[in-house]
Amino acid sequence: MRVSFQKMQGCGNDFLLVDSIRSHSRKYTAPEVRFYCDRHFGVGADGLVVLKKGETTDVEWDFYNSDGSEAEMCGNAARCVVRYVSERYLPDEVVSIQTRAGVVRGRLLPDKKVEVTLSEKNFEFVYAEHILEIDQNVYQLFCTNTGVPHAVLEVKDLTTFPVARVGRSIQQHALFRKEGTNVTFFQRLVANRILSTTFERGVCAETYACGTGAAAAGLVFSRVYAEALPINISVPGGELTIDLSPVSKVLLLTGPAEYVFEVELESAPVHFEPPRTYHETRGGLT
Repeated sequence: MRVSFQKMQGCGNDFLLVDSIRSHSRKYTAPEVRFYCDRHFGVGADGLVVLKKGETTDVEWDFYNSDGSEAEMCGNAARCVVRYVSERYLPDEVVSIQTRAGVVRGRLLPDKKVEVTLSEKNFEFVYAEHILEIDQNVYQLFCTNTGVPHAVLEVKDLTTFPVARVGRSIQQHALFRKEGTNVTFFQRLVANRILSTTFERGVCAETYACGTGAAAAGLVFSRVYAEALPINISVPGGELTIDLSPVSKVLLLTGPAEYVFEVELESAPVHFEPPRTYHETRGGLT
């Protein structure tokens, strides 16, 4: 059975969308997701999204990380879905998406950017502080949830900081072993601007952008430095903004959502696992 995908990206965080809104939908196995998201054997993406007709919302989704696990929410994917659904089914309307983290609403802006909600009404920033010692370095973490959990820490120079090594160490720490966490780093710039990047759970790597991570970093920066929203966040793949709606006081994430291409593939292998290189299997060749 062939499967059709719409590939989209938000600040370089890319996703495969399966449109089952007017057709039968099904669950995807972890090997299938890993195959389709693999950048050498499949299409390549940070995640796979299956869109279905919602019972009380416009659409529902099943969201899979590239490793095949399911996630509660994804801010960049939500923006991509809002643009897709808005342009194909609900022009000029607010689009509602049922996720495992609750209902996300969004709208396509005149400049083709997309604004989505990351909270219900009267958003209140809640976090917990932890001190971890890793490789003889001490890190202050601000742990919060902006749809998915994030451990946020500030660094002096994000361009030279060992994001992957420290991110992996924090992610694997016993403090987060039950559910896991995303690890988000930020660097203060000037006024209401920061740099930020995330070592993502379920991708097991630093990605070009993480919408919920950018939101978490912006909120921590706002609280630590008493900087009022909106906060402008530069991520490796582009620019994002978080703000509070002046009326409903919901947390808003705004940024790009772009089409990449449409593709149709044969069914994935039943037992797909990406092969290991000689370096991975033998610890490097001499």
